[in-house]
Amino acid sequence: MRLFKKLRGNKSNDMGSKIKMPEDIIVLPSLHDVEDYEYGEDDSKYLMSFKINDVFQEFESHAGEVIMLNVYNPNNDYCEVNKLPYIAIQFDDKVYNAVEEFKEKGTFKDAIELTKLTGNFYFKAKIEYYQDMMYFYGFDRCNGFWENNGLCLVYPKAYVNTENELKLIGILDEVARSYNEQRCRDFD
Repeated sequence: MRLFKKLRGNKSNDMGSKIKMPEDIIVLPSLHDVEDYEYGEDDSKYLMSFKINDVFQEFESHAGEVIMLNVYNPNNDYCEVNKLPYIAIQFDDKVYNAVEEFKEKGTFKDAIELTKLTGNFYFKAKIEYYQDMMYFYGFDRCNGFWENNGLCLVYPKAYVNTENELKLIGILDEVARSYNEQRCRDFD
C-alpha cells in the first residue's frame, strides 16, 4: 500500500520549489524494483519495471499524467508527494510536446542538452521545467499506445552544474538502463 506522508521542515528555495535541500545528495549502494501495470491497445496489459536507488521512495501521484512516481527520501522521513528531486514517468504538455517535436524534427526547441538514442528511448535531454530542471528520456510506452512520454528526473535549479546534479543524472541513467516493458499473457 502506498501512503501519503507530510514533510517536516519544508522550505522554499529561491526558485520557488518546495524542497528539503540536503547539503549533498546521498546515493545508497542498493537498488529496489519498481513495477506497475498499464493497459495498451485492445486492453493488452503491460508490466513496466525498473530498478532505482534506495534513496527514492515510491508514491502514488494524483496527477493523471504522472505514473511510477519516486521521491528522493534518503532518511525515510515523513515526506510529501511533491517533494524534489523526483523520478517518474510523465506525459504532461512539456514532455509530450518535446517528444512529439523530436519525432518530427530530430530535435526540440527547449532542449538545453540533447542526445539521440536508439532502442527503447528516442533521446535523453535536459530542459528548464517551470521553476526547476528536468533531465529525461523520451519514449513511447506499451508498444506505442502511450505516445510521447518521458522517464523524468525533476530537480531544483540550484543543483545545476554541481556534484548533486551529476549524482541524480547517474541515478536516472541507471533507471533507464533497467527499464523494461513486458506484455502480459495472463490477466490478474
